[in-house]
Amino acid sequence: MKTRAHLTLVNELETSAIDIADRGLAYGDGLFETLRVVDGKIPLLSYHLERFKRGTKALDLGETEMLAGKFERYVGLALKDLTKAAHLKRAIIKVILTRGQGGRGYAPPDEPELNFITQVFESPEFPETNSAQGITLHLCDHKLSHQPVLAGIKHLNRLDQVLASKDLAKSGYEEGLMLDYKNNVVEGTKSNLLIFTGKDIITPNISGAGVAGTLRQYLLDNAALTGLALREAEISIEDSKSADGLAVINSVFGLWPVKEFAGKRYAIHKNCGIIQSHLKTSFSY
Repeated sequence: MKTRAHLTLVNELETSAIDIADRGLAYGDGLFETLRVVDGKIPLLSYHLERFKRGTKALDLGETEMLAGKFERYVGLALKDLTKAAHLKRAIIKVILTRGQGGRGYAPPDEPELNFITQVFESPEFPETNSAQGITLHLCDHKLSHQPVLAGIKHLNRLDQVLASKDLAKSGYEEGLMLDYKNNVVEGTKSNLLIFTGKDIITPNISGAGVAGTLRQYLLDNAALTGLALREAEISIEDSKSADGLAVINSVFGLWPVKEFAGKRYAIHKNCGIIQSHLKTSFSY
């Protein structure tokens, strides 16, 4: 199913055209952020901005604060456009930053002319049963590439997720779990993982691969608000199978409990409800 953008800006020009020599297209040379909008506000905007800034530094795209300012400007333009679309109370803003046109060859230009692409989409609809009754988690065959320099940021090269999502689509399940080359659990195709074991809530370490999700970081930072402390650790597939409960989290859909994974059925852990209640109150999930 194709999803048409309500608005597309390339820099400040309303157009869907971009130079075919753009390095984002040729090499995945750039970053992106996907922001959930509810009633004209972006609940986790500061976390998206911080991850964007880390990405500009990792890819050496330019002066970080200047680029962060442009990011905020283009998000503001998208929000302004949404005020004219009364039917879009909930929406998605996607901001892409590429290194711009670079000609042939991998080496980037000394003074690149960066491109910001800003798009507005209708918010995706998910079955309410995903949150209330849980999902079945598929174990993806494709494994994540190990690259500590790029781990955590949302760079444009998403081939690992593309291949894993193709595998997931064949399974018919709602989300897929991805491992690294050591067979440790890292993340879902579009989410981070929470593991409930006794009193512990653990999320896999992503220092070598994976995305530092904004909701994941919020939960790591705000134990005092949720009443639940989340910590990072290296997690094996066996740890996941023996856990008391599992859940996947994402800044777009919130938290989905896992009811089945790798042939094991899980009861919805009580802490899922605690987190969901906090997210509903704080961010209207």
